[in-house]
Amino acid sequence: MTHTSSTTLRRLIDAVISDKNKRFAHIELSPSFCGAKYVMAKAHGANKSRKQMIFQEKRSYTPLLDNEKIRIAFLFQSPPYWPSWESFYRACLTDGRFDARLVLLDMTGPYLNRIAAAERFLIEENLGFTRFSEFDIERHKPHVVVMQTPYDDWHRLPSAYSTRIRRLGARIVYIPYGIEFADTANARLSHFHTFTVLNAWRIYVLSDLMKKEYRDNCPNREAVRVCGYPRFDFYTNRQRFRLPEALEQRIGSRKVVAWKMHFPKTNYNNGQWVTVTPDIDEYIRFTEKIPGFNDLFFIFMPHPNIINGDYPRQFHPQIETLMKKLRDMENIYIDEANDYRPSILRAQAMIADRSALMIEAAVTGIPILYLHNPDNTEKLTKAVAPLVDSFYQGTTADDMAQFVERFISGNDPQKENREEAFRLCVPYTDGKCGERIANDIADSIISEMPDEICRIAVFGIADVFRYYWDSLAALRADGVEISVIADNNEKLWGTEYNGIPVVDPMTLREYEFDFLVVFTEQHYRDIFRQLVYEVNIDMDKIMRLDRFLLATDVKNHI
Repeated sequence: MTHTSSTTLRRLIDAVISDKNKRFAHIELSPSFCGAKYVMAKAHGANKSRKQMIFQEKRSYTPLLDNEKIRIAFLFQSPPYWPSWESFYRACLTDGRFDARLVLLDMTGPYLNRIAAAERFLIEENLGFTRFSEFDIERHKPHVVVMQTPYDDWHRLPSAYSTRIRRLGARIVYIPYGIEFADTANARLSHFHTFTVLNAWRIYVLSDLMKKEYRDNCPNREAVRVCGYPRFDFYTNRQRFRLPEALEQRIGSRKVVAWKMHFPKTNYNNGQWVTVTPDIDEYIRFTEKIPGFNDLFFIFMPHPNIINGDYPRQFHPQIETLMKKLRDMENIYIDEANDYRPSILRAQAMIADRSALMIEAAVTGIPILYLHNPDNTEKLTKAVAPLVDSFYQGTTADDMAQFVERFISGNDPQKENREEAFRLCVPYTDGKCGERIANDIADSIISEMPDEICRIAVFGIADVFRYYWDSLAALRADGVEISVIADNNEKLWGTEYNGIPVVDPMTLREYEFDFLVVFTEQHYRDIFRQLVYEVNIDMDKIMRLDRFLLATDVKNHI
């Protein structure tokens, strides 16, 4: 890279910083953001040589030095989410390329305070760990930090925010702790727009179908890789997961039905709060039918929030009534264990409402009843909808009873449809998802090279853009390249301008670029909204025309 190129790139970076009111320490820029290291250097007043700046200005991450192992820290918070990591963590432990460390996040936020339970789980599972309060992350300088949940403000204190960890040079890795099945406005925010997701260097997803959901909805779509979810790996080693012997004796020869219940979930819809989970009174009515199924044994699996009382207060009386009835029944066991896998593997059928476990349980091939609220049924993501549609459907206690009766009779007409849909929606069940993720991380970091080209997307191909075209073309010699042009004029879509494709703005999701320059002043505000809220472009990548022209010093080319 030439000195001119380095100077041009630094000007571009300064321009974006200026757009953010000259607050120089903004490292919450997208992972591929051109020049993040330069921003950090400037924020801390670092005095680097030009040579250092050339090789570091495009990387905000701690480099892997010769003969170093990849230092990877897993921030552990919640035992029920351990399956989403386990095979990946163990793959790193046994891979000589990694120095893996489990870190107990013993300082948590207002909505996830399970420190004692988390520590007890790690001790019981004989998992060595370091407490975050005793972990000098600045001195350790991990190359990678794996976050267990995506919610910084809900689940962590600022010292463990993904933004802070990323500023320290760590590559944030996130593997969804559940499965992205709901497709409501609230769910899309949780799946695709949390700070951890936006800060991530890698987001590992279930399938190509799920990758498309991120492409369409997540500003940080470039971080997404398809390796499958580690939570499915344990099914290749079923003998490891067993119920307690005393419970097995209580079950005896009876068949087992797993009953998974989410906490009462409300969404804000059309100006009011509505309940999207089934009516709890239907569950209470079903308990009255359970004595008639003495030849079956039910394992009731409440969401951890039900156990902890962390759900809307107006539902407490109903939940308390339901739990009391369940505790008094001989053929029901309430599973409050941290690890749900023994119960799923022991079941021959499953009843579930809005739970990712129904997707996971489908790997066993058992019949599944999906319960939903008939008045406010949640829309599902296209990545899992075919599978959920292949389940038996229900809304009432009578539907639950009919499903159980069908199961007793051995009749399962949905079996083939369910198995076909599972293969479509969950393609990776070979037990190697965790290993694939470890390999992708290691291969990516080991092969990292500075990007010599700064890629620019342009919005608007009107007179202003054409006027500056000669100077823009000349910037290629400085390492700045226009890769795509977007415009709202449909007549231009599918054409080219001097070899550069002109596209529908919605298809910008399919292109990789470091900046997006809006070539208009009058319509900048409306276009900014369109790019951020409709196309889902990372706002940190969007640059005003005046900042861009001044940063690239186009007067030297005119």
